[in-house]
Amino acid sequence: MAAASPRLFAAIDTRLDQLGLPPRPEPRRPARKSAADAVLHRAGFVPVVLFRERFHRLPSAMTDLVEQRQMVTRAVDMLQAEGFDVSCDPGLLDPSLPPPGDQGLSLGDRLGHLTESTQSAARTGEVVAALSELTAPGDGVLQRLVESLDTTADWWEGLGEPADPHYANRLRYIAQKLDSYALDIRSMRGEMADRHPGSPASRHTTPAALPSASAAPPPLPPARPSSAPGR
Repeated sequence: MAAASPRLFAAIDTRLDQLGLPPRPEPRRPARKSAADAVLHRAGFVPVVLFRERFHRLPSAMTDLVEQRQMVTRAVDMLQAEGFDVSCDPGLLDPSLPPPGDQGLSLGDRLGHLTESTQSAARTGEVVAALSELTAPGDGVLQRLVESLDTTADWWEGLGEPADPHYANRLRYIAQKLDSYALDIRSMRGEMADRHPGSPASRHTTPAALPSASAAPPPLPPARPSSAPGR
């Protein structure tokens, strides 16, 4: 059986996108490549995963050459700021753009301190404190994420394309599920908070092994002859 061409897989992926189906699951990638993915994602590029190749492209609706050069320039600047060696056709760059300022840590990296706090925790109270940042009602991370998804759904619904209400409703459904999960996690956080805050954060115990035959206790010594009269 002949192998399918990359064009065929590209056509299949395009059709799946049109149908609103999720992309094929991706294998785990090296950390360096994943870091480049994150940069291009934040720069506005769209990932494309085919059968034997993977790349990022400009948004299909971005046809203005000035906007295209600006996005490419920002992506190159961001990649170089992360230490990547980037080569690019000068004709694709906009030299009039000012150099990017200090981007600092991404929001995801700033939240990474919660993971680090849990990993280094010595007491249960420290784990509860990190979990509380995620589950706090009103301004916790999970609550803010739900609000962001709902707001994005409202924006998407008004973009004017026939499929936009479908995507908006899908986002709202995901936000609703996430809100339900957040309530479950908040409840579990309460269970952990009931533990003594000074108790060890983790305790790995090994069940005691049953004694072997060689480790059996020695037999009792024979009883002494009784000296009672009549015996």
